[in-house]
Amino acid sequence: MGRRRSCRHRFRLRKSSIKQGGNDDGDTRCPPHPGFVRGLCLRCGAKEEDAAEGGAHRVGGVFFLDGVKDEGAEGAAPGGGVGTIQVIPAAIPASPAAAAASIPRASDMGSLLRARKLTLILDLDHTLLNSTGLDDFSPMETCNGFTPSTRDDPRMGLFRLEHYATKLRPFARGFLEQASAMFEMYVYTLGGQDYARGAVKLLDPDGFYFGGGARVVSSEESTRPDRKSLDVIPGAEAAAVVILDDSDYVWPEHRENLIRVDRYIYFASSCRQFDYYGVRSLAELGRDEREHDGALAVMLGVLKRVHQGFFDDSVLGGHCSDVREVIAAARREVLRGCTVAFSRVIPLEGVAGEHPMWKLAEQLGAVCVANADDTVTHVVALDPGTEKARWARENNKFLVNPKWIRTASFRWCRPNEQDFPVTRGR
Repeated sequence: MGRRRSCRHRFRLRKSSIKQGGNDDGDTRCPPHPGFVRGLCLRCGAKEEDAAEGGAHRVGGVFFLDGVKDEGAEGAAPGGGVGTIQVIPAAIPASPAAAAASIPRASDMGSLLRARKLTLILDLDHTLLNSTGLDDFSPMETCNGFTPSTRDDPRMGLFRLEHYATKLRPFARGFLEQASAMFEMYVYTLGGQDYARGAVKLLDPDGFYFGGGARVVSSEESTRPDRKSLDVIPGAEAAAVVILDDSDYVWPEHRENLIRVDRYIYFASSCRQFDYYGVRSLAELGRDEREHDGALAVMLGVLKRVHQGFFDDSVLGGHCSDVREVIAAARREVLRGCTVAFSRVIPLEGVAGEHPMWKLAEQLGAVCVANADDTVTHVVALDPGTEKARWARENNKFLVNPKWIRTASFRWCRPNEQDFPVTRGR
């Protein structure tokens, strides 16, 4: 993905700083100190101020200690200063007592890096599952067999949870199993605590993925009633946190960490919740996402790319990445090489460059232009009769509707243009 060229900041680290001990016999003697986390040596616990030499510099949540001598280190002159890695917590607002008591501190970055792991925060509703009240089925869902007496059907991932019917998203458990090898995982939902822990129990019956239910943040622990923030997970470092959620507005301070997942709408009540007028739920249609290429399978592939982009040629190879840069660099590859002009998608009175569709296309790596010319590869239109739409057909350019860009943002690949025709009445 061109990460080496795209990421702006790369810092040299001693390769020995991530090993489980710097001495040949593998004992715990120091120095040399492998690195410092919150002022203490990762291995022996010595205070940083007693061991450090020289100054320091910081990028994001990662603190680099200069002047540690490493004679003969790759890329450094004998006796030259090469940074070691330390984590310094950002200022964390006071959390509610319930959060401090029930949400464990995130593992320090040093421990996660040595295990080649990052932190992954997962939304619950509409990301990993979908729930509805047992008395809130639509007439069509009732015709398809959903009633207040509906029982568990583990084969289809359907369960009764208190007064709810809860449907696990296809591949949810397989996703968690594979993601757990790359991430320390948390669930963060604005739903109630009892519901959250019950739903997580369905996803993680053995308590393996979320610390036996300890790494679950609900509305009771959240520091804000309608927003999410890393401040509720003390010690979480934004430079090493990936967020998976179907809504971006709930993460106003951490959108650079967010990978937005296509919303899972299995029940009709969610169509009403999000004002999806005229849209049938999956339960009404009598079908579901496929496991092998559904949203969670796509997200797993994206997470693997981000994880690989962070660690390959980074910490273990002598550099340290910021996961936010890795995510942005991967996203820019989606529509790289595409030049897009819009037709009747952006209001005339608006500033084109500020329109969400324009900005989304640019985040995906496309070049956006106001006028159609020979550089344009795609015209995104709502009406096939506009001047730009006709120009696209006459000049053998791709003519697509706006869903082409939105699908690219959820699938993290360039969609087949033939699947997004521009027709009248859109």
